[in-house]
Formats: sequence, C-alpha cells, structure tokens
Amino acid sequence: MPAAIRLVIIAPSYQFTYGKKNLRKVMRAAGAEVAQTARTLIRSSPASGRTYRGIGGSAQYRGGYKAGAYQASAPGEAPANVTGTLLRSIKVRPFKSGQGVAIRDAAFYALFLQAGATGGGRKAQDGKRVRGKAGTDTGRSLEPRPFLTAALEQRRASLGERIENSLHNDIALVRVKR
Repeated sequence: MPAAIRLVIIAPSYQFTYGKKNLRKVMRAAGAEVAQTARTLIRSSPASGRTYRGIGGSAQYRGGYKAGAYQASAPGEAPANVTGTLLRSIKVRPFKSGQGVAIRDAAFYALFLQAGATGGGRKAQDGKRVRGKAGTDTGRSLEPRPFLTAALEQRRASLGERIENSLHNDIALVRVKR
C-alpha cells in the first residue's frame, strides 16, 4: 500500500495539473495485454466439455458444414476455439478521455459465453419453436465460460503498478497567473 502524502501549499499562485499522456499509453497497452491474454486462453482451452456433430460456430450458418465432431468447452473453462470468430472479434477501444479502455466482442454470443445464459425453448413436432410462459424454466442453460475476467485477473498485478506509476508521473505543480 502506498504511503500517504501530505502536501501543504503556501503560495496561492501554484496549482496541480494533470496531463493524461502517460495514462493513455498505459491504458492502451493494458487493454491490448488483457485482450491478448483472453485470446491465448481461448486458443489453449482444453475443450473438455460436450461433443457435438458438425463444425459448429458461425461457419455452420455460412454453409460450411463438415462431417465429424468437435468438443466444446466445459463450464468454467475458456470457450473452445472452433472457427476463430470469437478470437477475431476481441477489439480494444480506448476511451476518449484516456482514462480507460473497453474490450469489446463483436461476436454477439461473447457475453453469453462470459456470463452464462438461460432460456431458449424446445421445438414442437412441427419444427416451430415453443415459447414458455414468462418466468418458466425451459431447462436450457449455458454455464459461464469466463475468458475476459480470467484474463484481467491474470494481468491485474502488473497492470495496477504501471497505472499507478503513470498517474504519479502525470501530476505536476505549475505556477499560474492570478
């Protein structure tokens, strides 16, 4: 824990200024590291979950069906890399203020994988989706496959120190005209 700093300013013609140049660089680098760690987790996922037939993933909807099977990830593991769509969708976008970054997933299902989901429905005999009443459990659920939070936890120790150092370097005491 950093030591407390006590500062007494006697002359009223000085004030603290805060430049964000170093913080912007550090936040961009931090976001890139977390995104790269998330990609590494997905690539190295052991995929010890359920086995499915066909290619799965977004390629299935583009007509790229392959014979055979693939193994999905188990709950609690990072998602299995089947087609690479999730890997390619992880993007880092710095805030305009420079005080943070957003790691975005363009793949619509990324949040479902990260947080888990329940719902869906069963199909009737005529092939149409049967909707349950509001609040009823259809029995379908997707347990969380955290990859972004796991990546952030792996990088947290090294990132916190660098962010703190950049904050200290960006604070300056400057003279102002009154």
